[in-house]
Amino acid sequence: MSEREVAQRLFSKEFNDSTLSLTSVSSDDASDMNSPNLLISPTGMRINRVFVAGVITEVENLGSEIGKERDLWRARISDPTGVFIVYAGQYQPEAAIFLSTVEVPSYVAVVGKARIYEPEKGSVFISIRPEEINNVESTIRDRWVVETADLTLKRLDLLSEVFSVVMHGGDLAESMKLKGIDSDSSEAILDAIEFYGTDEKYIFEFKQSMREALLSIKENAGVQMNQNEHAENAIIEVLKELDKNKGVLYSCLLEKVKSRGISEEVADAGVRSLLAKGECYEPKLGILKLI
Repeated sequence: MSEREVAQRLFSKEFNDSTLSLTSVSSDDASDMNSPNLLISPTGMRINRVFVAGVITEVENLGSEIGKERDLWRARISDPTGVFIVYAGQYQPEAAIFLSTVEVPSYVAVVGKARIYEPEKGSVFISIRPEEINNVESTIRDRWVVETADLTLKRLDLLSEVFSVVMHGGDLAESMKLKGIDSDSSEAILDAIEFYGTDEKYIFEFKQSMREALLSIKENAGVQMNQNEHAENAIIEVLKELDKNKGVLYSCLLEKVKSRGISEEVADAGVRSLLAKGECYEPKLGILKLI
């Protein structure tokens, strides 16, 4: 039995540009699900399985349109560089059920297989068939962006070093060997350079995209911090207002805070934060009091 391919982390920009397939398929029906489908990205990453995180912005049932799979669902999941397209049908029942009930928009994480669909020459569509899909918190999405940016920048820096050697008269293959790059990865990088024309200009533009992606996370973190601070202040005010020396029932506190326009998720996080800071405590389970 062959080893399972590692689920790679990459941004939608690079994923959607990855049109070089070592085993491309000519149809998008379910019969290809067990066939290996290896993509080579513009940075030379070998892609079979992926791990992505983002905001699910659209879900559509295509079952009646396609006619090949019952209850075939298509979803769009955005990250700071673009959109991933995800398909789930009868061969991904848990993912299909998830997509049929998920709240839009919301943060999700997906592990799945990369699929390339070529209905005709020159027309290529890249998508993900999910093995697992779940709701996550915004902090998980933010961490995914930071870690994916770090991995992407390392690949781009490595390519820059390789190109630098070539510019000074060195041999590309020999340069990668000296860098300790294994033969499979070296072959993938060489294929990417030949097929996509990956060069210093591509590297520079991609690094700019990384910078914008990280700035978007910083801005999101700032908004989140302001929301959390607002929620904590509201919780303290409500506790002072409702507590008659016996504490406040958690459910009553939550309803009162929600009436101030704060979501249940943010309010719950605010309560947990205040408990962790020692600004309130639970004299009894489900009862809250200020210190």
